[in-house]
Amino acid sequence: MSTPGRGRPAVSGDYERLYDEHPEYAARRLDGSFEQQQVDIEVRDFKLPQLLALWPGPPPGSVVEVGCATGELIAAWPVAPGGRRLGLDLSSRNIEAARRRFPDVEFSAVDFRVEPPRGHFDLVVLSDVLEHVEDDAGFLRDAARLGERVVVNLPLECNWLNARRKYGAGDVSGHLRRYTLEQGLGLFDRAGLQVEGWHRAWLHETAAEDERRRLRRRRLGRAFAGGAVGAAARAAIFAAARLVPPFGRRLFPSNLFVLAHGDSNAPR
Repeated sequence: MSTPGRGRPAVSGDYERLYDEHPEYAARRLDGSFEQQQVDIEVRDFKLPQLLALWPGPPPGSVVEVGCATGELIAAWPVAPGGRRLGLDLSSRNIEAARRRFPDVEFSAVDFRVEPPRGHFDLVVLSDVLEHVEDDAGFLRDAARLGERVVVNLPLECNWLNARRKYGAGDVSGHLRRYTLEQGLGLFDRAGLQVEGWHRAWLHETAAEDERRRLRRRRLGRAFAGGAVGAAARAAIFAAARLVPPFGRRLFPSNLFVLAHGDSNAPR
């Protein structure tokens, strides 16, 4: 299926079914679930602060998030008084859950390349999206056209724990590929965008990871997965990763956070 007027492939309907039925997203849609609380922590204490650190000046007047899933990030994004927040996602079930939980935010279950939202936005947000789509550069380029600037959160998974992970259609999280830092930054060149700023961060080095461990202890009985021996071994490895940052940064994935604009959307 092609996008009218552009001749670019639209996202397959299989993606809608995948994220409607994916166990992780189904769990996130349940109010008060462990998975929902874990996402809240990651958004509040990791993703949002890292992304906002790139944004210059006062809050934008309008923000659209492409691939908003269950809506936590767009609902937390600050906007100017009377500003507009719009979340777009292919999964109608994710959007239903987002509307129920965040009634003050506008949500729509559409492919933005087939049904573009009305208006032009100050900011476009893409968080943990591009690793899920086949034409990552084309998707980024098309999304960036919705606004003046775009901010992106991209996982960098060339690390020891993901060394044997089989990426592609069968990946448990739906990741089609993994990126190095160079590949992540190169994605913006391929999309024809100008990078204004970027930084890299490791979740395990932040307070968000401590909050996640406290949540696991409260809800699951242990801060680390596994039986007594396995959990103790994981705890020791995690402590070593914190104590010796070069080791931790090779062991765990990181995230690349980027602010960019297209040539036609140069900041004024």
